Amino acid sequence: MPAPSNGLLSAGAERTSRAPAKLRGSLLGAIAAGGFAFAAFALTTEASGADLPSTKSPPPSPLPAFTWTGFYVGLNTGYSWTNSSNIGVASANIFDFGGPLSQRGAASAIGATGSVGAQLNGFFDGGQIGYNWQFSEKFVAGLEADLQGGGVRGGGGFTGLTPAATPIPSTVVTGATVHRNLEYLGTVRGRIGYTIAPQMLLYATGGLAYGGVNLSEHISQSITPSLLLGQDAKGSYFDNRVGWTAGAGFEWAFTNNLSVKLEYLYYDLGAVRVNNSNIGALYYTTILGGLAIDNATAASTQYNGHIVRAGLNYRFDAGQGEGSVSGATPLFTAPKLQPAPHTAFGDWRFSFNPYNWGVNFNGATTAAGLNLGVDASLVDFLTKTSSFPLSFMGRFEATNGPVQFYGDVAWMQLRFAGSQLALRNPVGDLGLAISASGRLKETLAIGEAGGAYELARWRIGDSGAFTAIDAFAGLRYWYVGLDVRLDAFGAANSQLVDFQALGALAASPSGKIQWIDPVVGLGVRQQFAPGEQFQLRGDIGGFGTGSKFSWQTYGVYSHDFTFMGLNLTSTLGYRALSVNYSTGSGNRQNGISAVIHGPVTGLAIRF
Repeated sequence: MPAPSNGLLSAGAERTSRAPAKLRGSLLGAIAAGGFAFAAFALTTEASGADLPSTKSPPPSPLPAFTWTGFYVGLNTGYSWTNSSNIGVASANIFDFGGPLSQRGAASAIGATGSVGAQLNGFFDGGQIGYNWQFSEKFVAGLEADLQGGGVRGGGGFTGLTPAATPIPSTVVTGATVHRNLEYLGTVRGRIGYTIAPQMLLYATGGLAYGGVNLSEHISQSITPSLLLGQDAKGSYFDNRVGWTAGAGFEWAFTNNLSVKLEYLYYDLGAVRVNNSNIGALYYTTILGGLAIDNATAASTQYNGHIVRAGLNYRFDAGQGEGSVSGATPLFTAPKLQPAPHTAFGDWRFSFNPYNWGVNFNGATTAAGLNLGVDASLVDFLTKTSSFPLSFMGRFEATNGPVQFYGDVAWMQLRFAGSQLALRNPVGDLGLAISASGRLKETLAIGEAGGAYELARWRIGDSGAFTAIDAFAGLRYWYVGLDVRLDAFGAANSQLVDFQALGALAASPSGKIQWIDPVVGLGVRQQFAPGEQFQLRGDIGGFGTGSKFSWQTYGVYSHDFTFMGLNLTSTLGYRALSVNYSTGSGNRQNGISAVIHGPVTGLAIRF
């Protein structure tokens, strides 16, 4: 999970859920806080003897050749627009108390059916991490992963008058609004490029896309003249979707360490259809009580579109090969990767790393059958809650040669309120006459233990730099405690959650769940110099034995140093952890489906 020390990476990562426009600030602020260190070249001056005859200065030494090979991290910002602009709304009449001659049930269903233009447009901000390998003078292959959030959303509505002729002429008045959001979007892509100049790269890219999508609907109707009282159909649906992406781009390295890129991507997360189990049923009752008309509603749309974005990358390798250049036209010579033996077994080395994880939480939690969507960034925790997230986090590692054993624990208590919450899967019979607000306290404890083994290692030149690949397996323990309080103003009732009041009301469902997931994963370590490493780790787990599925990614830069006789390691990284778990049903259902992500900082002691 969190920030590893000098050993193998222990990474992390989560599923969104919702990452709206405010996530831009948290992502950019958190990543930029680490900064980049820029090396300055030392200028040399030549000396000449005063008593010697004047001679012409010798030609300057040739500069190292530029290469794209190496790890990089960066930031990006861009704009997304939709490829499919409509949300379809459908309603079907299930029951009409007036019988087949009533026509009011059919008219209400027709009135609640239509199509809404809802452009899925907005700005994205985020970050990326990747590795390039320049395997010839002109061709570059690479792998890149990115994650971004923003205000990509769209919506609209329709109104209508639908006549019902018999037996009593009536008119159904309909007002409908629907909205959809792309709350976060991430990709894992391969890249293949061609260098039109040594420091200018044209590339094609494609691979996996994943994202959090939200679809909400609100339909209100009235029938006149009639003694029927209508209940609105409203609700919100969230899902983490997986799809594909493809595109192309241009990247220019204007220094050995820095490059800028302009990129186009097309993404497709597939179609989403939300039936009334998620959206809710539109129904009417008479003022004397009893069911009169019952309609089922649904909404459907496609989540696909286009992205144009600009990015800035910092490349850890200095962009230099072993060749030389003449003038302004570098000659390419790739760094030589040489297989190297594993680190030999010897004395055990230990490290303990207390760390902090600045979390953003996007997803949904279910307590006693009540499903609440949660959308909160690190900035929200700092500015919109009464208390900063309470947390304790630490990691212990024991390493001997190519073998490592590790243990990790993260405990946090998160509080959400107001606009950070949304009723996503309303209980079927929940009726709120005016409005409702809520608060959620969520306690998370995540423990992990396992082992890792170095599969392979390659040296890069004679500088002590190397690349290593590790495999690991272990168990991840989860504890989730949920404490929800809903406050409604007006009239509200629900038999399923035993929740009713007139005026001001309070409902407090709660629940706790715990389970264990098996996890397996791979990690890559790049050592630039002794005591200076970048690590990238990813794992998957659950597989239905615990959670339905979970995944985690974690990238971290670490630097060893000594202070007052202590061997210390500072770490700076970014972790994302996704989980999807549910147990029980109806008003006994508890669960979590979320992505937890954010920057990680730590200071480890080695002994």
